[in-house]
Amino acid sequence: MRGRPVRGQGAKRKAEEKAKKEAERAKGRARLVRGQRAEREAKEKAKKEAELEAKEKAKKEAEEKAKKEAKRAEERARKEAELAAKERAKREAEEAKEAKRAEEKAKEAVEPAVGAGLYEGVMELTIVPPIDLGQMENLEKDLRQVENLRLVLVGGSVDEGNKIVISAEKPIPLLRILGEMPAVEQVVRKGDKIQVTLKAE
Repeated sequence: MRGRPVRGQGAKRKAEEKAKKEAERAKGRARLVRGQRAEREAKEKAKKEAELEAKEKAKKEAEEKAKKEAKRAEERARKEAELAAKERAKREAEEAKEAKRAEEKAKEAVEPAVGAGLYEGVMELTIVPPIDLGQMENLEKDLRQVENLRLVLVGGSVDEGNKIVISAEKPIPLLRILGEMPAVEQVVRKGDKIQVTLKAE
C-alpha cells in the first residue's frame, strides 16, 4: 500500500530551500558589503597617498623656491657689494685727484706770483732800476751756476735799461730759480720778458 508524502515533510523541504536561498542572498549581501568596504578603503588610501604626495611635492617646490630666492639674494648682495666697492674706489680716486689739485694749488700759492712754469730756449731778463752793481754781479754769478742754463749776453742801454739774455738747454722752472736767488727781490713776467728787481745792499 502506497503511502502519500507526509504534509510535514514538504513544508520542511520548502523551509530548507527558503533558508538556503536566504543564506545565498546573505552571502551575496556580505560580498557586496565587503566589496563596497574594500572600495572605500582603497579610495581612502588613494586619497591619503595623493595628499601625502601633494604635500611632499609642495614641500620640495617650497625648498627649491627658497634655494632660488637665497641664490638670487646672494647674487644681488654680491652685485651690490661690487657696485659699492666700485663707487667707493671712484670716490676715493676723485678725492685723491681733488687732494692733488689742492696740493698743486697750494704749491702754486707759495711760488712767485708769476707762477713756476718751465722755460726753455733763449729768454731776456730785464733788470729794474735802481740797480746795485754788487747785486748785479751776484745775480750773474748765481745764473752761471744754474744747471742747463747759459748766459748769452749781459748788457744795457739808456732806453731799455740793463738786461741779461740767457738760454736754457732743457725746460727749467726759471721763475722759481730766480725768486730763490739771494740777490733777487722780486720776479715778474711781462709778456715774453721777465722783469727782475734786485735787493739793495
